[in-house]
Amino acid sequence: MIKPTLTKSNIAILLSIATIGIFLSAISYQYSTITANEISRIASMDVRSNAKIEAHDLSQILVHSIDSVTNNLQALTNAPPLQNVNEVKTGQVLLNAAQDSTKQLTDGYYWLDKDGRVITWSNIDSPTLKKYKGFNLSDRQFFTVPRDLQVPYYSSIFESPDKIPRLYISYPIFNTNMSSSTTNITGANSGNSAQSKKFGGIIIAAISVQTIGKFLQKGLSPYFISSLGLMDENGVFIYARNHTLVGKNYLSDEFQSTIPEDAKKSYNNILKRSLGDSPGAEDITFRGNTSTISYQPVLINGKHLWTIFIGSPHTLTSDVGYLIDQQKNFSTIVVATIACISIGMASLILSWNRRLVTAVNTRTSELKNANQSLIESNRLLATANEQLKVHDRMQKEFINIAAHELRTPIMPILGDAEYMERQFNAGTEPTFLDTEQIRSIIRNAKRLDRLASDILDVTKIESKSLKLHKERFDLNDILAAAVQDVKQQISNNPDLTQNIQVIYNPVSIDILADKGRLYQVASNLLSNAVKFSEKGSISVEVQKSTNRVTVSVKDTGLGIDSEILPRLFSKFATKSENGTGLGLFISRSIIEAHGGKIWAKNNDTERGATFTFFIPLDMG
Repeated sequence: MIKPTLTKSNIAILLSIATIGIFLSAISYQYSTITANEISRIASMDVRSNAKIEAHDLSQILVHSIDSVTNNLQALTNAPPLQNVNEVKTGQVLLNAAQDSTKQLTDGYYWLDKDGRVITWSNIDSPTLKKYKGFNLSDRQFFTVPRDLQVPYYSSIFESPDKIPRLYISYPIFNTNMSSSTTNITGANSGNSAQSKKFGGIIIAAISVQTIGKFLQKGLSPYFISSLGLMDENGVFIYARNHTLVGKNYLSDEFQSTIPEDAKKSYNNILKRSLGDSPGAEDITFRGNTSTISYQPVLINGKHLWTIFIGSPHTLTSDVGYLIDQQKNFSTIVVATIACISIGMASLILSWNRRLVTAVNTRTSELKNANQSLIESNRLLATANEQLKVHDRMQKEFINIAAHELRTPIMPILGDAEYMERQFNAGTEPTFLDTEQIRSIIRNAKRLDRLASDILDVTKIESKSLKLHKERFDLNDILAAAVQDVKQQISNNPDLTQNIQVIYNPVSIDILADKGRLYQVASNLLSNAVKFSEKGSISVEVQKSTNRVTVSVKDTGLGIDSEILPRLFSKFATKSENGTGLGLFISRSIIEAHGGKIWAKNNDTERGATFTFFIPLDMG
């Protein structure tokens, strides 16, 4: 009997297989790491870009609103009734009209005579006016600065007699015997003619800190996670999420105690740089979390008065990074598994070879079985290799689609921002934004938000963490809302306005389900119908049976491509250049989580397709 041995060539084969497996694992891990870092970088850039745009938009909203107040003050100072203290009733009417036009921002307009005594103020009743008329405010800066320097005055925070912190804007009044060409004061002395005027009092607009905070909060996008702050040019907080910091300097102990020690130096440096005249956006990382601090100066009549801050956590970056880490780990496990299988197969083949050397004549049947096992193992290896290729292709498709979907809305947003920047740099003339620019920015920002939501939903679905929040409601509520939204989408597209009709006969059906998730499904089906229809109609039908309700969305569009139809509700199943192919996959998961089913087919007698789903009437 021949003694079995391991030859040098056999050992070399084993080492080669192990080396190749380790090499493939390292390459796969490195590739996944580079891809994850690149997508995280793109997501981080998107957060910074959105934060800068958000801060810029808020500053413009605030500037335009303050301009309305200053325009009212200029008009009031030039009004003859306010230049003549004997026409108090007429002046009262003008003050009331000014307050009504800016009541969303101002608390009131006040009229003081040349000695700093109260004459009247907007929307005041006679008993209260009698009580406070003649009240002396001549020691306040909002009176002394316009009186002495003959210029408008913009205050920082003052605590009013009613203990409410306010900002004040005051303009000087000059008597009517002066030339009308020199009565419009916009921020500085107008030369010798301005200095020759006779001071007749001031007009003041009062704005509470709480009002200006609420006003700015309304301007924040509901689709953008952020926190807001406002400081004056000296670093004093005018508005902050923590109201106890209002009126405090950012270097004060009260504010410094709220900053973690490991982030205090970098955070203070950002705040210090923000007090300059240039906008910016900077990242700060502490305790494993990264946020973008964007800041934008607020310029009134060319003077830097305030700075708006927006803090934005990098939730999109974290979500994308989590998804890529899952893909990376899975790729590494698959490659390592294949390497182990290869090594095991090589060892088995060598073992068979040794047995064949010692017992060729007596082990014929075993040889046949071994050959059959080898064939089956090769088939399994080929299947595993094909699955790896499919997974690799899906990973590349996801990267390409995510990069394309991120870049598509970012480019028009950057284009509009650069256009507005060029407008600002072109000269000193006012810059106006048309409605389409604002709509473009909002539309593309919402598109980015939808992409982030879809990616997060897919992550929840694949990790089996998608949860339903059931409540009892009328199904018609979400269907009517989805139909109204898609009609608005059509009306915003001039090419579709006259070509597509949306038909829906409301049916009231009480169900127990997740209201938000079902609206997401209905909205997705209607949006797909619009995307693939250039004309015709889209109809929504609802049918109720004993224990379930069925909803159908039928269109007369292009229909479903035969290549896509078998895998329509899988991830990335799309031939459209505008879309990720995640919507129908998410919709199927939502419906199945409700215990229902969703399917689609091309229409038999006409163009287009019909998407149908049903869910039980009561999941409880």
